This record gives sequence, structure tokens and C-alpha cells, in this order.
Amino acid sequence: MKLFENEYVEISLDETVPCLVWIGKKYMPSEVFRESEEKSLQFYIEYKKKYPNMQWFVDTAEISVIKSEDTQWVAEKILPKFAKAGLSKEAFVIPKRAIGKMTLHRYVSEAGHVIEIHLFDTVEAAKKWLKK
Repeated sequence: MKLFENEYVEISLDETVPCLVWIGKKYMPSEVFRESEEKSLQFYIEYKKKYPNMQWFVDTAEISVIKSEDTQWVAEKILPKFAKAGLSKEAFVIPKRAIGKMTLHRYVSEAGHVIEIHLFDTVEAAKKWLKK
């Protein structure tokens, strides 16, 4: 079920897992990225009531770089709010570009202590892990 979409990102709900789905379409400016993270948090809190086991799936395959200030902001400000709302697992599809991979690994090193984070090559593998 699609919840939000613009030229940079799509946020939806996969009721079969269940998980909130964040799909990055291309490089996005800092303010757009942060807005998408805040929207994700709002949707997570809203739908967690209906899906108590809901987790978070993030597809970064098409994303290149995200500023280190933004990943740090997510790790320090947004992810703790997700954890407080009940999130325990976040699964990523790894970016295709090397710079995107570096960005993702930096995020995991900053945020991996807040919740359990795993990286996957495919959507199927990521969602399978979230279902466990």
C-alpha cells in the first residue's frame, strides 16, 4: 500500500512481512532526505498499532551519496525514536554504486547499536530476514 511518493522516494507498507518500505529513486537533497525519514517515522508509528511486528525495509540500490551529517542525524535523532516506537530490525538492499555502499556502511557503523541492521543484495533476502 503506497503511503507517499515524490520524484526522490516512495514510502509504502508491505502487509505480508509486515514492514514499512522506503525506496530511494535517486540522489536527494538533504532537506528532502530528512523529510522522508520524518514521514517514515510518522507512518511507522501510525501503522505499528495495526502491525505490532512491523519492521523497516530500505531499498538504497539507486541511491548514491547521502551527506554524513544526514546519516548521523538519522542515527542520533530519528532511529532512537523508531526504536522507542518498537522497531527492532532494519534491512537494506545495498546500493549499486561504490559511493552509496560507503555511505550505507558509515550509517550502519553509526546506528547499528540502536537496532539490528543487516545488508542484503536482494529485496527477497531482506524481507525474508525481516519476517524471522
